[in-house]
Amino acid sequence: TGALAGFSRLTEIEAWGVATPSGSNVALASVSGVATASSSFGAGFPVTALNDNERSGTGFGNGGGWNDGTPGAFPDWVQIDFNGASTIDRVVVYTLQDNYISPQEPADGMTFSLYGVTSFTVEGWNGASWVTLGTVAGNTLVKRTLSFAAFTTDRIRVNISGALASFSRLTEVEAWGQ
Repeated sequence: TGALAGFSRLTEIEAWGVATPSGSNVALASVSGVATASSSFGAGFPVTALNDNERSGTGFGNGGGWNDGTPGAFPDWVQIDFNGASTIDRVVVYTLQDNYISPQEPADGMTFSLYGVTSFTVEGWNGASWVTLGTVAGNTLVKRTLSFAAFTTDRIRVNISGALASFSRLTEVEAWGQ
């Protein structure tokens, strides 16, 4: 509303705060989430790696992530059963990053071009059938967040219909809710 010499002049504006996700990850094994899959490539690629809170895929091929066991054949699926019904409003799917030998914690904008999952649907169980909560096609993000209207369920499924280099590869699946 006032400045010297007739002009307003600013060099920067900052807003500081702490952003935290609401709710908790109800898919974690540490809160009794149980992961299963349509197949697995072998002991070095356990489905239990999908809900152990290790998102980067450290040790991929040695317990650090899941790889399906049917190269070039889709769909593949992974499912996580919760410890009872939970109301969730987002699922985060982490796929294998290009530099899996020395992976970094996946950031929202991190992309892949070699091994990631490109097409998938996230579904929730309504007690009688699977309900589509979100669908992704043409994915290039290592960390893909799907937000949706609050949905109460005791399990989710990620149904994979496309991936690079013949295999479905995931490092973590999170389901956020109350």
